[in-house]
Amino acid sequence: MMYGETKSPSLDNGSLVLTIASIFLLVLLIPSSKIFPLKAAFGDGLFMEELSASFGERRADLIIKMTPPVVTTETLEKQNQKPIIQFKLYDPTTNEGYKHVTYYITIEKDGKKLLSDWFHDHKGDLKIEMKPSNAKQIAVYGEPDPILQAYTGTENSPVVATGPIFSEGGLYHFIVRITTIDYDRSFIPDDKQPIYDGWLSVGSTLNQQVSLNDGKQIPIQIISYYDDIKDFKFDSSRKQIQFNMPFDWNATRLEDQKQLMVHQEVAIPKGTPLASQSYTGAVNGIDVTKNLMVDPSNSTKNVIHFMLPKPAVIQIAEEVNSNGRASDGLMDFSLTPSANATSSPMSEMTNMAGM
Repeated sequence: MMYGETKSPSLDNGSLVLTIASIFLLVLLIPSSKIFPLKAAFGDGLFMEELSASFGERRADLIIKMTPPVVTTETLEKQNQKPIIQFKLYDPTTNEGYKHVTYYITIEKDGKKLLSDWFHDHKGDLKIEMKPSNAKQIAVYGEPDPILQAYTGTENSPVVATGPIFSEGGLYHFIVRITTIDYDRSFIPDDKQPIYDGWLSVGSTLNQQVSLNDGKQIPIQIISYYDDIKDFKFDSSRKQIQFNMPFDWNATRLEDQKQLMVHQEVAIPKGTPLASQSYTGAVNGIDVTKNLMVDPSNSTKNVIHFMLPKPAVIQIAEEVNSNGRASDGLMDFSLTPSANATSSPMSEMTNMAGM
C-alpha cells in the first residue's frame, strides 16, 4: 500500500445512456496529432481519450478509457459505482498492443495533485479501479514489482485506488509518462519518454424542486460534466432555469486546448408546464440555442443538452472578456421553454461528429 497526495420508444434507459455517450465520444474525439517527446497534447474528454505520441522512430497511441462510460456523483453514491480506468498503449500502424509497459501516472483535479505513482502491466493493458471513500488520503493497492517499484494487477484483480478520488464532479486531468516498453527492464531514455495529457469527466449531479403558481413541485435534475454546479435559481414568471459553474475565461488557455467541449444536461419531467418540444438557452446572457440538443426519447422526461464545442466557447469568451464579466470566473446558464422550434432534436447530434 502506498499513499498519494490528497487534497426511449425503442431504448431503455441504460441503452439510451450508452447511445448518448457513444455519440458524445464521436463529437469529442477530434483526431490527435503526433507529438514530440516531452510535449503534451491537451483535451477535455468525457469517458475516453485517444492520444498520439512517438519515441524515436516508433509511434505509440494511448487509450485512456473509463468504464462505465457515464459516471456521476449520484451514481457513485447511490449505485456504489467503482469505475475502471483503462490505459492501453499500442502501435497505431499495426493495432498491436505494446507489452511490458511501465506507466508513471499523475491525476489532478482543479490543479491539485490527487495521485502520482508508478504502475506496470506485462500486457501493456493497465486497469485501475477507482473507489471513492471518505478517507483523507488516497491509498493504492496492488502487487508491487520488487525492481520497478510499480504497482501491477491482473485481469480479475486490477490495481485499486481508494480515498478522495472521483468523489467530486468535473474534469480529471491525467498525465501519463511511459518509461519501459517491450521488456520489463527495457527503459526508454529520459529525453525520449512519451508523455500524454488527457481528461475524463465525472458528472456533477444537482437535484432541485421548483414550483409555479399552482404550487405543485416539479423535480429538476442537472448534470454538469465540466465542473460543479453552483447557484441554482428558478424564475417562475419566465419558467426559466438558471445555474452556473466555475470557469476560467482566459482566452489563451482556451485557444491552447486542442479539444474542448462544455456539456451540461437538464432533465425535466414530461407532462409538466416546463416540458416543451424546444427550448432557448443562454450562457452569460449570450444566446446559445443552436447549441441545445433535445432528447425526447425518454418516456418520463425531456433531457436537454448544452453542447458547446471549442469555437462556441471561444466566441462566448470574446464577448465575456470584452464586457468585463470574466472576472467572476463563472459560466452562467439559463434554459427556458420555447414555443418556437429553435433547439435541435437529439437525432441531429450524430451530425456533429463530422464537425
